[in-house]
Amino acid sequence: MANLTLMKKTWIFPLTLALTISLSLSGCGVRIDDGNGEGALADQTQVARYRASACQEAIGAGIEQVFAGNPDLLAFKNNFEARSKVLGPRWLSPQVKIAGKEKAENLPEPQSYRIPGNGEALIQKLADCQKNIFNDGLTLATLVRESQEPSQGDAEAVEQLNQTTALAKILVATGVAMERENKQIAHAASLTFPSANPSPLSAWRYQDGKWRPDKTDENHKEKKEKIPLTNQQKNELNKGIRQLDALRYNIEKNVAQGRDDQLKQLVSDEITPLLRRQLQELVTQLGTDPREAVYQPFANLNGNDQQAVAEGLKVASQVQMNLLTVVPDTQTALIASTLSSLQDLRGALGQNADNLPGLSAKDAKVRV
Repeated sequence: MANLTLMKKTWIFPLTLALTISLSLSGCGVRIDDGNGEGALADQTQVARYRASACQEAIGAGIEQVFAGNPDLLAFKNNFEARSKVLGPRWLSPQVKIAGKEKAENLPEPQSYRIPGNGEALIQKLADCQKNIFNDGLTLATLVRESQEPSQGDAEAVEQLNQTTALAKILVATGVAMERENKQIAHAASLTFPSANPSPLSAWRYQDGKWRPDKTDENHKEKKEKIPLTNQQKNELNKGIRQLDALRYNIEKNVAQGRDDQLKQLVSDEITPLLRRQLQELVTQLGTDPREAVYQPFANLNGNDQQAVAEGLKVASQVQMNLLTVVPDTQTALIASTLSSLQDLRGALGQNADNLPGLSAKDAKVRV
């Protein structure tokens, strides 16, 4: 059990990751191959957690090495070290007794672990890791959505699904956090931010002393067909659409009754277009339009000042996280980009946007 308190930083606006989730990742290690008995398997969830933790650890160490003596840049190290601890050890190095082998093997890490030693290497690591972690979170979210129906009634499958759901949210939140931090680090260090070189997420199989991408997993992905929404998922998507549209309606209505012309312009120019754009994509994926012309006042959203609007955006951010494992296509549903924009807007409105809604406890506990 790793207990972690994430400290707020007030000198800049990083999106640190603090979790209310008590995440039991029993799949952090590997399992014996239950097929031909020739190896061990790390599935997509295990590999995603490992890749994310390894990145956070390596970048934290790299920042300390590259930016030694620069307190402003060194301060970023805390965020990466904190998320590394939240995610758990990058590799547990378990001894595994593989069928047909006389002795247990201490499995090596699936990928080489390197700490970036200069500014260019560090900034490239930041770009690659952010993109991989972000994409891995979205991949796991899709896996959860497409696994919900078959898992019903199977207690073990439901528990593993809950673990994957929690990890998907952590990874997406980390991706959003790093997107902001990466830009700040590059600007503060006067470095040009490079294009990312992401690598796809896949299960890995250990055979004959080496880790290799699992071909069974790759073949499965090639043959996979899109799975339609279940009735429960349709209901959740319907609810999410109505929540977002009610928030939009109430924010617009309340601000129109106030005297803050600058706030009115922000709502008109940025907040309303942002929410309407996503709502249209969500409606398209649902296949029906549950929106209404008029809504009742939204609970606890009555004011027309900046703080009231920021609180409304906080609720909208929570809806994004709820929809993450519901929508058929997270990319076209604009979940991640809307979440990122909502956090920026909350910060611009003077609200502490360090923590994503639903992931805001100071004490983050992860059991690995």
